[in-house]
Amino acid sequence: MQKRNKNNSSKKIEIHQFKSNFFIGDDNNFKVLNLKSFSKVDLDTKNVTIIHFNKPPVIVPNKLFIKDNLNKYLSTNYKLSNNLSVGYDKTSNKSLNIVYEKKKNLENLLDKNGIEFISINYFTVIYEYLTLLKKNDEMSIYINLRNSLFDIIIYNKDEFLYFNTFNKKNKEEFLYYLLYVLKNFQADVNSTKINFLGKFEEFKEYYDYTSLYAEIIYIENNIQTINNIKHESPFFLNSII
Repeated sequence: MQKRNKNNSSKKIEIHQFKSNFFIGDDNNFKVLNLKSFSKVDLDTKNVTIIHFNKPPVIVPNKLFIKDNLNKYLSTNYKLSNNLSVGYDKTSNKSLNIVYEKKKNLENLLDKNGIEFISINYFTVIYEYLTLLKKNDEMSIYINLRNSLFDIIIYNKDEFLYFNTFNKKNKEEFLYYLLYVLKNFQADVNSTKINFLGKFEEFKEYYDYTSLYAEIIYIENNIQTINNIKHESPFFLNSII
């Protein structure tokens, strides 16, 4: 089990749903969830949140959003899967709609067991978290490092500008995409601060490599954390919702 870094609620349980893995956590521990051995006892609470990581979402400004076009928004980016459903989140400031695919198997299982839950996309969680942070720089760059991917989010002061997800095989490929994005926004890498969400042992070479080109900052925890359970997006081991 993986210890969580802070305590928000003794009754809150999160399930993180990836393409092939599930992780379940409360305010004290985090572990891999096996659906075949799932028991209702695992979710002995009325406060269950499923966070979906299946594929990157599509971000639609509220003024352009049409609920009937959910499938259309996603189909412009990738082919829709038959065993998935489409959902969306509206950000708390009502400015964005986050459209994403949801795997049906977990939600169907919870429904079958009479367990109430809410679903949310991982980007929505990050967006709501970053919205509350004080941003002193003209341009703020945030990086969420994941197992084989990374997310980049850019703000102009408090205004959300950009989100994208890139594949990465190594630190060189990561830096290539990062510099590519910074160039598109005409950001000077020598004066731009790179904010990493969390600090994890498995990504040390990424931090060290990036620090050769830019100043880096760790958001949430400056102490390096070991991801014992191999969570695919370890920043979410922090209780941030």
